[in-house]
Amino acid sequence: MHARGHARPAPLLLVAALLLAACAPAAAPAQPGGAPSAAPAATTASAPAAPSAVPAGGQTAVQPLNPPLNLKVGSLGLVGEAGVFDALAKGYFREEGLEVELVPFRTTNEQTAPLATGELSFASGPPDPSLFNAVLRDIPLRIVGYNAIISTRDTSGGWLVRQDILDSGRYQDPKDLKGMTIAISSRGGIGEIWVERVLGKGGLTTGDVQFAQLTFPDIPAAFANKVMDAGFVVEPFASIAEGQHTAHNVMPSGQIYPGLVAMTLIVSPVFARDQPEAARRFVTAYLRGQRDYYRAIMKDEGGKDELYQILSQYTPIHDLSLFARMATHDVDPNGQLDPRTIDEQQDYYVRYGTQQQKLDSSRVLDPSYSQYAVERLGRISE
Repeated sequence: MHARGHARPAPLLLVAALLLAACAPAAAPAQPGGAPSAAPAATTASAPAAPSAVPAGGQTAVQPLNPPLNLKVGSLGLVGEAGVFDALAKGYFREEGLEVELVPFRTTNEQTAPLATGELSFASGPPDPSLFNAVLRDIPLRIVGYNAIISTRDTSGGWLVRQDILDSGRYQDPKDLKGMTIAISSRGGIGEIWVERVLGKGGLTTGDVQFAQLTFPDIPAAFANKVMDAGFVVEPFASIAEGQHTAHNVMPSGQIYPGLVAMTLIVSPVFARDQPEAARRFVTAYLRGQRDYYRAIMKDEGGKDELYQILSQYTPIHDLSLFARMATHDVDPNGQLDPRTIDEQQDYYVRYGTQQQKLDSSRVLDPSYSQYAVERLGRISE
């Protein structure tokens, strides 16, 4: 099993200042910091020994960086990071001359400041108002990959309702959510988009419910303790709650918002500036992992069991039978960045007041990394 470390906070004043800059609207822009500060402590994740070059088979072989470059990558430990986990477990990063350490975080917001300072080189997380607000303040964070896109068959998350409420018949359909307490990770972010979409199916608005602010790892216990009535929950935490028989998934994510970009790969502006070749190589290895997922899950060409084993090493779920419902998101095997749902998500955030103004998607999406990767790996015809 691959070990995962614990993040050490950056100097308090620096983090506080950057979080304020990234998350709160203001008039004056601020430039990102210069040299990165000390990186969070983490345990280096092991990977198989690497050959001297990327394997052949239509790919352009390159020599790994020498000496290898150490870099830290933020992780939420979710199934939507399958491409990153696959690339790490199979040694794809090491073949590029990259020694990758996963640094665990509980929320996307916690990753914004260490990305801005270069303490993290990359991070995975949903497109969040803190990301767009940072870019509005000229902190050039960039989305370089879509880790997970919600498919129509997606069951990687869903709308859960407490089991006793279902058993009593109090909940039959979304209109019955009126007056209930709904879990949400934070107001005005992607979590509220999920909530709003479900409430809308019952003719309700967010004003018709109460909110309990909880992170996903806390939700199974909250169902058990009856702190909340319902909420949108991602895997593996949805399965944990269902396994405890305290809640049930009544509406899979694919029925709520198909096409939504649920998780992205973000590059630090410091790392992109100081190590451009390493950044391109990282995305190349990542895209190889995404393609393994694409072949195993979307094309059903074999390799599911191996992928499930890898996911069990990097997520809290170790029952391999559960991954058949968790690993159901889509990926683009060529790493294309369609701006449409990113634009839609910004519209929500601007309306919520958590994003100052809408960005042109070209300021936050950088397709050059995946273009480089496709030049090396070849293009897949879907």
